[in-house]
Amino acid sequence: MASDDIAAVLDCAALAPSVHNTQPWQWRAVDDAIEVRADRSRQLAYLDPTGRQLHVSCGAAIEFGYLAARSVGRECDVRLQPDGADGELLAVLELGEVRPPTPTEQRLAEAIAVRYTDRGPYSDRPVPEGLVEDLRRRAAELEVWVRTFERPDDRRALITVLSDAEQEEARDSRYAAELAQWVGPTGDVGVPAEAVAGRWPSDRVSQVPLRDFTGRAEHPSAEGRGDDPPPTVERDLLLLFGTASDDPGAWLSAGRALGWALLRAAAVGVSAQPLGPAIDLPAARERLRHELGLVGNPQFVVRMGYGADRPRTRRRPATTTLN
Repeated sequence: MASDDIAAVLDCAALAPSVHNTQPWQWRAVDDAIEVRADRSRQLAYLDPTGRQLHVSCGAAIEFGYLAARSVGRECDVRLQPDGADGELLAVLELGEVRPPTPTEQRLAEAIAVRYTDRGPYSDRPVPEGLVEDLRRRAAELEVWVRTFERPDDRRALITVLSDAEQEEARDSRYAAELAQWVGPTGDVGVPAEAVAGRWPSDRVSQVPLRDFTGRAEHPSAEGRGDDPPPTVERDLLLLFGTASDDPGAWLSAGRALGWALLRAAAVGVSAQPLGPAIDLPAARERLRHELGLVGNPQFVVRMGYGADRPRTRRRPATTTLN
């Protein structure tokens, strides 16, 4: 039987975001240690043939677990890929001596329960000063870099890559079939239909194309119809997380940095949404790297802003993922 501290860590880690809410992880508690293992049965065959997004998702769960351990006043040593011969063992979180959490660790742990992915419109209110620098600082500790899209040319490049990549995905019937498998289920996995459908008013559109969960890559136009004025174009904060190398260890680290960033944002009421098509498949990632002149490998792109507290996705209880 897991200790109260172990149980608290598992409950929080299970709330981490994952690609299409697949929750592709399993846990094994041994004394004061938690093994994080890949659940390959939840790996996306079309969008994630290499398992990169599975690793990023599990990296976020690892960071959630780490912060949960700190919030209950325990030291937590995170060892990524501790056994080179066991590729399914992604990490071990070992709980150590008693040490009170820092105020930041406590705030971020408290944000775990309220963080959610908001795919709807965001307000024009700018994110708090210092947020991006905080994200960069923590990311650098994990050997991850963060880039913003402030230059118009960079935003145009991202928009083009997003649009072309999603159009390419929509031309493959496997893409729509996989989306249908994970969007709208009634259980505790996948993305509920109410979280993706009918969310945007007719007078507002995003500057960047957001994933069309029907699989058709259809998006509202920024042009006005007839005598109607053109809709307001929303220009959110856009962030790219990247790494020097492009291997499972780097993917896990990128996921940890992403998880910390999402909680840091949630702690001040800022929401986020992944811009998946830009990094779904290798060709899109390579094009993004080339178009932006990156020295390194793009791992994840998100938009951030103040949302409207929309529906949250469900999670499997941590006890169902123990083995």
